[in-house]
Amino acid sequence: MSHFVTCKKNSDDFKKYIWGTFSETERALPIESLNVGTVSESITFEIKSINEIETPTQFQIFIRLIKWNYFFLIFVPLYYIFVKNFVYQRLFDLLSFYLSIAASLFLFAGLNIKNDILDHISGFDWIIKSKSKRPVLQGWITAHAANKFSNILIVIAACLAGPICFRQNEVFRISIITLLLFLVGNFLNKNNYKFSYISEFILFIMLGPALCSGYQVALGSGVDTEVLIFGSAWGVAVLFLMYVVQFEHLFETSQAKIYNTMTKMGFDKSKSFLKLWWGFFILLWIIYHYFYASQYWLWFSALVLIFWSLSAFVQIAQADSPMGSNLFRVRRSCFKIFTLMILLLILEQSWYLYNHLDWLF
Repeated sequence: MSHFVTCKKNSDDFKKYIWGTFSETERALPIESLNVGTVSESITFEIKSINEIETPTQFQIFIRLIKWNYFFLIFVPLYYIFVKNFVYQRLFDLLSFYLSIAASLFLFAGLNIKNDILDHISGFDWIIKSKSKRPVLQGWITAHAANKFSNILIVIAACLAGPICFRQNEVFRISIITLLLFLVGNFLNKNNYKFSYISEFILFIMLGPALCSGYQVALGSGVDTEVLIFGSAWGVAVLFLMYVVQFEHLFETSQAKIYNTMTKMGFDKSKSFLKLWWGFFILLWIIYHYFYASQYWLWFSALVLIFWSLSAFVQIAQADSPMGSNLFRVRRSCFKIFTLMILLLILEQSWYLYNHLDWLF
């Protein structure tokens, strides 16, 4: 039989309930928060027996825990780097490249779990209602157990990255820079990249230029201007996705006194910012294609991307309130143009790959 417990957020009891260390047979599910953002903030937990919680398979929990649906954020740059160096015949160190792929997968999975844990502990999870079921919030796994699993994945990633640093010295320097940025982000708002301009910049570097440069250096090809421009464009696109999600939840986060880029700007300025940010990405896209792609792909991809972006801009302009279904339509429209951009990129790189397969035979 479930029951309810209310405790202050700064109490020792809260830490035990939120981390799931208070019992081996029960889970504490946060359901309500009062006086959010104040020193007297209190949280009500529903205490349930593990047997009362409908739990999916271990595989399903694992997939949701590592957020497999977000792995395209590293797969797309990976595909680009492989095709680029294949076309230029610069696949010098495939072993290090394969190790870097494995390391990035483990690291990304571990950091995704860390992010979910931080959202759970900070209260972001139960303040911002999401349709996707999060394993820690649902009680399928405790935050304590998830944190241990995350640490294991990160250690495995570090072990895989070790040999690469010996084989390619530049990887060591990039790893050190990335680690320092990660540690800075860890001290800023507890490594939650939703709540700090500097942390957003760190996210841009880590998933943009640093990720792309790391893959290429692992191949023994070094860093060049092309990969930096592409990595910068990709980093800007990743931040656009985050800003769109922030915009969709603008009302809830403002009410909960959660400060991010969108809440700091307000509703009207956020609308203009989203359009300007995506326009900035399109500019980087055009610059990249002007210098490093054919005229055909420059004009074709740019025109298609601009044309389909107009519908998203219309949806943003028509949003007249931070409440209601308008913001969901904005998110759906923006996600569509992001997906289109990925499809154009994959199609373009696949075309280059196909046209350079002849040197293998």
